[in-house]
Amino acid sequence: MLRQVHSLSAGFLILLLVSAGPDARAQVRLGGGTERPPGANLDPLLGPGGVYARIPARDDRGRDQLAMFRAWNPDPVGQHEANVRALNPALARVILKAQADHPGLPFVIGSGRRDAELQRKAVAWGWSRTQGSPHRTGDAVDLWPLDPEGRVYFDPGVQTRIAEAVKRAAAALGVPIRWGGHFHSFKDMDRSHFELSPRQPGQG
Repeated sequence: MLRQVHSLSAGFLILLLVSAGPDARAQVRLGGGTERPPGANLDPLLGPGGVYARIPARDDRGRDQLAMFRAWNPDPVGQHEANVRALNPALARVILKAQADHPGLPFVIGSGRRDAELQRKAVAWGWSRTQGSPHRTGDAVDLWPLDPEGRVYFDPGVQTRIAEAVKRAAAALGVPIRWGGHFHSFKDMDRSHFELSPRQPGQG
């Protein structure tokens, strides 16, 4: 009788897992070791998995900021690897090393290489000031921090930690890099932004 109960319990568990489908058994691995259950999106306005749940609904101009983020990058977590591959290989190596060396500091590419249409949108929205951005050639990247639930959030302290991780990775690889947080004018500070620096004479 006891064996029969165990057998029924095991059979019920297998049936439950099979009927629940693969989403109940798998999880999506994010950069830095964070995990997000697939299909966890509670509100389509917040993006896949609620990735934009911590983004304010309106920006400082009163615009629908959530709609802008969704249009800009519909799935920053799902597209991260493709965005890495589209970068200048030197910059891609820096980003991958920073992530590998700091698994407890999850982040994704919010914006990497941009085509002409996306760069025009960035300028129109005030997210960029030039059509000649290094994003156009894959020589720049915007890195967005993720919280433990895999949601994008812009915390200056966390962004500084990401910048330190990226700068250490760049130094170890011998890749000259500039961080937007060090741009001269406060108005122009862009803490998410990293770009390759032109090598100076004598740098090889």
